[in-house]
Amino acid sequence: MRIFRTLAIFLPLTFPFGAAAAPVNDKARVSFVSGGGLGDGAYQAAIVIDLAPHTTTYWRNPGEAGSPPAFDFSGSSNLASADVAMPAPTRIVEAGMDVFGWHDRVAFAVTIKPKDAAKPVTAALKMDYAACEKICIPMHAEAQLELQPAGGPGSEPAVVAAARAAVPTTMGAGAAASLAPVPGADKPTWIVTPKAGGATDLFAEAPDGYFAETKPAANGAFRLTLVEAPKGAPVPKTPLRLTMPTAAGAIEFSVRLDGGRASP
Repeated sequence: MRIFRTLAIFLPLTFPFGAAAAPVNDKARVSFVSGGGLGDGAYQAAIVIDLAPHTTTYWRNPGEAGSPPAFDFSGSSNLASADVAMPAPTRIVEAGMDVFGWHDRVAFAVTIKPKDAAKPVTAALKMDYAACEKICIPMHAEAQLELQPAGGPGSEPAVVAAARAAVPTTMGAGAAASLAPVPGADKPTWIVTPKAGGATDLFAEAPDGYFAETKPAANGAFRLTLVEAPKGAPVPKTPLRLTMPTAAGAIEFSVRLDGGRASP
């Protein structure tokens, strides 16, 4: 069973777009920044979380504890879609548990598509996330961007460009790694051997109701174990998404698990 720390009850904190740097005793603050005007049918932006020292916020799969961020753009106008993409996380050991997230600062790339490209977009963000040190504080932020089709370079083009560059590259499973089942393991387990050089970690995202664990193994490989599954359910036939940070940048690929086997 996955373990989630009890969230302390605090009033939500809101940090508007353009706010000054947070005081050192604040756990976190959020800013929503623009990369500029419309290009190739979309605006590029970034959601930035600045964290106090020793404070963690979490990836979309938080690991054995924590809470993933949630994004709400329903208050926007002339918005067709807002796609949030995350960089690869860091494995952080907290109270003996592996959690996946970031310290200090993280920026999420956001691709914003308008309904009518000739008209401005108001992108209104509501975000819930966790900021955790010794306890976890549920955080809430709201921010808004006014985007013009012929707008200038944006408030933070370098931040937005760096956020986009940090998004993992999608790769075919066969080019990324090989998977071999581990006979006789207590739970369905595979050894994942990267084909890309300099792989530093591996993170797994399983379908709802399943939980896959990854751990470093010998010779630069990783051990992938299906720890949880719904009672009576088979190993999932749907793809398992794997994110692998490497020396050349993170990559992302999918595999299909089938009993003691795995295939691209």
